[in-house]
Amino acid sequence: MFGVYGLRPSRRTVSLFKSTGATGVLLLARNIETPAQTKAFVAELEQRLGRPLLVAVDHEGGWVLRFKSGVTAFPGNAALGRARDPGLAYAVGRQMARELAPLGVRMNLAPVLDVATKAYNPGIGIRSFGPDPRTVSALGSAFIRGMQDNGVSACAKHFPGKGAATVDAHVDLPTIKSPRAAFMRTHLAPFRAACAAGVDAVMTSHVRFPAFDSEMATFSEKIVRGVLREALGYDGLVVSDDLCMGAVTKRRPVAEAALKCLDAGHDVLMIAHDLQGMADAVEFLRAAGAPEERLAAADARIARLLRRRRAPAAKLSEGAALSARVASKAVVVARRGAARLPMPLSPETLVVFPDFKEVRERFTFEGGPGGPEALARRLAPACSFARAPIERANLGRLPELARRARNIVFFSFEAKRFPGQAAALRLLAGTAAAKTAAVLIRSSWDLALCPKAMTVVDAAGYRLASLEAALSRVLNRRR
Repeated sequence: MFGVYGLRPSRRTVSLFKSTGATGVLLLARNIETPAQTKAFVAELEQRLGRPLLVAVDHEGGWVLRFKSGVTAFPGNAALGRARDPGLAYAVGRQMARELAPLGVRMNLAPVLDVATKAYNPGIGIRSFGPDPRTVSALGSAFIRGMQDNGVSACAKHFPGKGAATVDAHVDLPTIKSPRAAFMRTHLAPFRAACAAGVDAVMTSHVRFPAFDSEMATFSEKIVRGVLREALGYDGLVVSDDLCMGAVTKRRPVAEAALKCLDAGHDVLMIAHDLQGMADAVEFLRAAGAPEERLAAADARIARLLRRRRAPAAKLSEGAALSARVASKAVVVARRGAARLPMPLSPETLVVFPDFKEVRERFTFEGGPGGPEALARRLAPACSFARAPIERANLGRLPELARRARNIVFFSFEAKRFPGQAAALRLLAGTAAAKTAAVLIRSSWDLALCPKAMTVVDAAGYRLASLEAALSRVLNRRR
C-alpha cells in the first residue's frame, strides 16, 4: 500500500502501480482538496490501472483528519470514551462509512484500540478511547460494526497495543516492558474483542515488547502469527504501520524492512512517503521470492475486502449534529481553581488561542488553519483575543495582555510537546493562574502542568464541534 503525491494521479504514480502491482493506495492530506476531487482522484487512478484498489485513509476523528471540508470532522475517540455509549460509537462509524464510501474509500485505518495509561504518550494521547479496557473494547467493537455494516472496512490499531508507550514511533522505537499476563489482560483485550466483532483488518505497531519478542511487533512472527493468528484466532487482513516511520528507518532500509515485515506474517505492507523506497522494496521482495501460498492467502483476504457492498451516502447535516452531540458529552471540568465559570463575554475576558498557522503543514484544520480561531471569534465577539505560539518560544505581547485582562481563557494545544504552548502556560501559571481557565484541547495530560489555582476544562479535542462545546462551557454565552 503506497502513499503518493499530488491531487491527481500523475504519470509517475500510474507507472509505479503498474510496475509494482501494488494493491492499495493510502490517501493523505497532500492528495485531498475536496470530496469531489478525492472521488475523481480514486476513479481516475483505478480507471487508468484497469483494476480496483484497496483505497485507505486515516479518518479517526480528533487528532487525525485529512479532509478540511465536506466530510464530518468528529471529535475523536477520547470524546466517545467520555460518553461511554456504544450506540454513539456505532453511529459515528456508520456516518463515517456513509461519507467515505461514495468517495471510493474502501478502508478506514481506524479505530485506535490502544488503552491509555497515566503516563504521557506523545503518539496516542486522546486518540485512545480511554484507560478502561472494557470501555475501549465495547466502543471499538461498536465503531467497527458501524463502519463495516455500511460498506467500509475498519482497521483496528496498533496491535498488540501501544497505549503504554512513552516515545512516538514516528520519531523512534518505543519499548513497553509490561509483564506478559498483565499486558494481555489490559492492552490485548480490545483487539480480542475486535477480532470477535469480525474486524476486516488489524494494523501492527512499531513497538518492542520484550515479554513477547526482542523484535518490534512489525517484524515479529511470534506476535503476528503466534499471538494474532493463533492465540486470537484471527483470519483477516494484517496491515503494517507505515514503514517510513523513524522507529523503522533508524534501524534498516525500507526495502529490508518490507521483507522482514512480510516474513513476520503481514498481508499488506505500507510505505507512505519514500517513492524510491517503494520501488526498492518491490524489487527486493521479488528477488527474495515470497512463497506462492503466502501471497495467495494475502490476495484472497484483500479480494474479500474489495467485494464489500457500500451503503447509501449520508447527509452532512446528520454528521454535524452527531459530532456536536459527542463533543458536548466530552467537555468536563478537570480542576476547579480560583477562576469561576462561566466567564463573562466582555473585552475584559482575554481568549488566548494557539497560532495554528505555525503548524499548517503538519496538521489539518476544518476551514484551514484560520478556521478554529474564526469560529471562536464568532462565538465570543465581545471578548479580546490573543495568539500563543506553538513551536516558536517568542510570546510577543502576551505577557502585557495577560497582565491587563480580568479573566483569561487559554486554549492549550499539547503544552507537553510544543515549546511555544509550554512557554505560554508557564507565563499564565506564574503570573495569572487565579484568573485563568485553561482549556485542554489536544492532550488531557497537560493537566499536570497547570497549578492548583488554575481552573482547568478538558475538551478532549480541537475539532470545531469540540471548540464550540468548550466555549459554551467556559463563557457565559446565554446573554
